[in-house]
Amino acid sequence: MPPRPTKRARPSSPSRSLSPDPEPSASHLVSFLTGYADHHSSASSSGDEGFDVPSDEDEDEDPDIDEEEDPDGTPTKRAKTGLIGTSTPSRKGTPRKRKGSQTPGRGNTPKKTPNKRKYDPLEILEKHEEEGIIRVSKSDKYLAYQSRTSRTSGNSYSSLAKPLSQKQYDSYTALSSKARERIRPPEEFEERYDQWELELDEGFNLLFYGFGSKRNTLNRYVEKRLSKRGEVVVVNGHFPQMGIREVLNSIEDNLSVPQNIKLPSSILNNSTTIERSAHRIYSYFLPPLSIPPSKKKDYPTSKNNLYLIIHNLDSTSLRKPISLSILSLLASSPRIHLIATFDHLHTPLLFSPSLTNTPPHTYEEGGWNGEIPIERGFNWLYHNITTYAPYTVELSYLKLSASTHLSLSGGSSNTTGISEEGALQILKSVPPMAARLLKLLLTKQLSNLPPDAAHHIAYPPNQVSPVFAVDNDILQSLAKEKFIAREEERYDALIGEYRDHGLVVEAGLDAEGRTGRWVWVPLGKAAIERVLETMKEVEV
Repeated sequence: MPPRPTKRARPSSPSRSLSPDPEPSASHLVSFLTGYADHHSSASSSGDEGFDVPSDEDEDEDPDIDEEEDPDGTPTKRAKTGLIGTSTPSRKGTPRKRKGSQTPGRGNTPKKTPNKRKYDPLEILEKHEEEGIIRVSKSDKYLAYQSRTSRTSGNSYSSLAKPLSQKQYDSYTALSSKARERIRPPEEFEERYDQWELELDEGFNLLFYGFGSKRNTLNRYVEKRLSKRGEVVVVNGHFPQMGIREVLNSIEDNLSVPQNIKLPSSILNNSTTIERSAHRIYSYFLPPLSIPPSKKKDYPTSKNNLYLIIHNLDSTSLRKPISLSILSLLASSPRIHLIATFDHLHTPLLFSPSLTNTPPHTYEEGGWNGEIPIERGFNWLYHNITTYAPYTVELSYLKLSASTHLSLSGGSSNTTGISEEGALQILKSVPPMAARLLKLLLTKQLSNLPPDAAHHIAYPPNQVSPVFAVDNDILQSLAKEKFIAREEERYDALIGEYRDHGLVVEAGLDAEGRTGRWVWVPLGKAAIERVLETMKEVEV
């Protein structure tokens, strides 16, 4: 058995030595410095500042520390290397938890990494508030609540419920409509007609809101009163394909707005076809007395006022900035009165205070100079007409929305015609002979138009051609005479290119039931005249 090593005596501190050595030695210096460290370590542990006290965790994890016992049996620690070791005074009576122990033949036990808990930000705020560290406001709690991870599931009752069939929906709405009509029948609002007419005459525009469909109520008002006061154009904004371009086309085609109205040079050069169309409509409904006698030929005016009825102004296409800008221009005319409805809660946020409160333009006698004032707005007055009526007509266009999406995404080959903007874009990329053929077709189609305004609107693709359609054989012979397409293959290639883009449509039957090939452009009279205006340099 190996001999047990003898214990070394603990050096005494200067405070304990009674008589210092006359000649300091190396052992005396070590004893003095070690006692000085022990003394100040004790002082710092009792509250003195300026010295760092090592923590218990650092002491336990230091690999360079040996244990040795004091004479009273208390284990102490001392550094192995260095002239001065960091010794810690013994703390009697305070139990210390050992993090690891040394086993003969084995190294120190590896320290385990504690698991990091993901704290909820709302719980942290509540904990700090209980401890009195910070004062938590309602906004702090709201932001902390918003930053929490969502713990809701993706299951909902709407996905579990079976949709109603069309027959079930019709039966339920028929039963509920009878009860709703007894509560708020459309005839109940007839007593307000005089008030609405007075507000329109004073230059205000009306915006109706309330629960239930307002379509029947306003249509009854149009039939009873407005149709006898002037021109009326009703726009179904809930229709998925209804945009501001279609609204302007409907006004120009139904009311036969002249296309030769003089426009300012700034509008002719730096504007789109939509803006030019809106300026023509605005000028057409100017007060007749405001136009000087010398400008009567350039600015023909309508005899009646225009009442523009828009159902669901808050539709996706009509609440765009360009749509609101065009509508605000029309509403600023002193002879154009706008009446609209909305169902979305945030629709009033679309209109700024200036748009809501700006009155219509006023003109003195002979004061029209060809320039429209910059200020524009709607001058709205809000009216609540809660009807409790079902949205049967408004929701019936959901199927059309799906079919429209399919046709736009390539899911269906059936086309519904083309807009004026699309026609102008196609004309920019066609060869000269193709442009000449299109101008020939448009000119022939205009000559075939009957005087009745009912035929001056756009005619979409159909199995039966309209009365103004052009016989394909006649058009081909005219193209051959004018040296546009002398061969049949060349003619079929040119007309087929327009047909593929939807600019030219074809039918096998005419209005009289005769078979053959009839072609036409699915645009209204006013749109065709505008397209021909851009093709002045094209020869026919």
